[in-house]
Amino acid sequence: MELVISSITTMFVNLILFSSVPAAWWFFRHRKEEGFFQWVGLYKPQLKTKWYVLLAFAVLYYFFYNFDFTQFIDPKTLEYIEDSSSISGNVFAGIGAAAILPAFIQNFIANGVAEEILYRGFLCKRFCSKAGIVKGVLLQAVLFGLMHNILYVIAGLDVGLWYHTLVFIFTGMGALLLGCLNEKLFNGSILPSILLHGTGNFIVSMLVAFS
Repeated sequence: MELVISSITTMFVNLILFSSVPAAWWFFRHRKEEGFFQWVGLYKPQLKTKWYVLLAFAVLYYFFYNFDFTQFIDPKTLEYIEDSSSISGNVFAGIGAAAILPAFIQNFIANGVAEEILYRGFLCKRFCSKAGIVKGVLLQAVLFGLMHNILYVIAGLDVGLWYHTLVFIFTGMGALLLGCLNEKLFNGSILPSILLHGTGNFIVSMLVAFS
């Protein structure tokens, strides 16, 4: 129960933290034009490309998400990360079914919804409107990757430059694919990226929980 309460707390903190700037930006500059949900991309997705393009993306994303980048990490560094209490996913390690509800809350809402609102819903759309879809998607991916580097620094984790580089590449590539999914394959809705983002993180949490 304590873990569930902690996940709910994290959910509210993240939603407020990641939505505050988009909400303020919309309120002062765009509230007379359209509602917040529509403006940020929280609306029904509609496929705007051929089915085989979506299939190709699905295959690409599958191989990307299943690529084990930890094979490039020094075993000591990997052990250090896996034992660190600063890594949120480590709280689910070995607890089995007890992790399902808190992991769902944390992965789909605290991370999936909150992060997608800020990065794919707010930043990506603002960048795309100013610099075009390709540059906009790339810019938000760079910022998303850097965010994860900053979080490791804030947590005080001494992981070294190489690990930071791998984290930046992996998370940035994920953000790049999610941005393309929304803006290129669908009609700008961020619901597809929320679903993929949340599902991917949830699967990782379940692997940790039942390992």
